[in-house]
Amino acid sequence: MSQTVRARLHRILEGEHPESSAGRIVDVLLILLISTNVIAAILETVDVIYDRLGIYLEWFDALSIFVFSVEYLARVWVSIEEPNAQGLSRISARFRYMLTPLALIDLIAIVPAFLGLLFSADLRWLRLFRLLRLFKLTRYWSGLNLLYRVIRDEAQVIGAALFILCVIMVLASGGIYIVEHRVQPDDFGSVPAAMWWTVATLTTVGYGDVVPVTTLGKVFGGLISLIGIGMVAFPAGILSAGFAEQIRRSRKLYREHVDEAMAEGLDTGDTAAELEEVRTELGLSEDAASDIVRTQVAGKEADGYCPHCGGLLPPES
Repeated sequence: MSQTVRARLHRILEGEHPESSAGRIVDVLLILLISTNVIAAILETVDVIYDRLGIYLEWFDALSIFVFSVEYLARVWVSIEEPNAQGLSRISARFRYMLTPLALIDLIAIVPAFLGLLFSADLRWLRLFRLLRLFKLTRYWSGLNLLYRVIRDEAQVIGAALFILCVIMVLASGGIYIVEHRVQPDDFGSVPAAMWWTVATLTTVGYGDVVPVTTLGKVFGGLISLIGIGMVAFPAGILSAGFAEQIRRSRKLYREHVDEAMAEGLDTGDTAAELEEVRTELGLSEDAASDIVRTQVAGKEADGYCPHCGGLLPPES
């Protein structure tokens, strides 16, 4: 009995079947609760609103913590139903799930509230951690899976770009300190103090509160500004190329799934549901997926096979 309930709950929470009305309802309710929590956390920082509605906001927060805690425990409980948990003990499977990014986000969303209960000190600042609940929405946005794969695959290149940026920031801070510290000892009195100007200049923000006044300092500042433009464009180019590569891989993988589905017959079993699940997981749009299916079907028919049942087509008379 418990296995049946656990399997059913797993299908609802993890969305194995997008057509499930129960799963859609749970997803929508959780999305609304997360969004409302973020709005409440923002409004709570307004003194006038908190003075009038503080008690209601606290009760709403307590209810949200209860719901999110139940959701987290339920997801941990049903995690042994995951296909990659086969062959593992229940404890190992659940512990491995608890270390996944989505599970850690769920945990971070509720931990600050329990810390506030354990400690008697004024930890009202922990309430702002409720804004982290916004990250729970990543569970329901398949497009972020594409971003995660891009960052994962390009991590070394992005890390190298960030390292170069840090090196330039240190060198630029030292350079502007040498040039400007005599005439502006308050703003450029040390290399760490000069780093504020360096960050603002490298990121091309240019707040204008700290600027070089010497001729050499202005020339040096212009050079750093030009370098900053290039350094901002460099990671953007890396991410753009990474997105293009991931989209190419997603399309290729979806074509492979479509070919497998046609080999078994598009009209058999839960093929359409499986393809929809793959499409959602890969972050492909419905139009892109439909184009791939039409292309593969046309190719299959050209080879003399029926794309629906997988059998040979009768020869044309």
